[in-house]
Amino acid sequence: MVHSGLEKENVPHFQTAHAILLLSGKYVLQLRDNIPTISAPGQWSFFGGKIEEGETPLEAVKREVYEEITLKPKKYTELWPIDFYSEFDKTMVRSWLFTVDVADVWVTRQLREGKDANAFDFEELSKIEMPTAMREALIRFHNERMNKELYA
Repeated sequence: MVHSGLEKENVPHFQTAHAILLLSGKYVLQLRDNIPTISAPGQWSFFGGKIEEGETPLEAVKREVYEEITLKPKKYTELWPIDFYSEFDKTMVRSWLFTVDVADVWVTRQLREGKDANAFDFEELSKIEMPTAMREALIRFHNERMNKELYA
């Protein structure tokens, strides 16, 4: 279950930052390595990872996206944090979510982490294996995005 979790006294100590990458209206996801010692092995997920000591969530997501797929997009937009229980880490996690269009830098990509990167139409997402918290966040983002386009 994903929570907005913004109550200050309930902020999880373990924090991550992840990016919803957009490419020509599609969602770019990373196929995680199928290694049992990492979270969500063999599943599709967002690019991102743990926030290091002294980093802001924005600095962390920029670093992680570059480390994992060598992209340096110009403008990230902060979305919202999600709190969820990680079975892998056996703790609550706060993940700060951002979005960015990568069309202008996509040709520079080099996948350095994970087995694959692919762009999916929203309808395709129900057919792939994803961590529940990330799937719920992507559905929320997609619905909000579609509502904005309808009323723009």
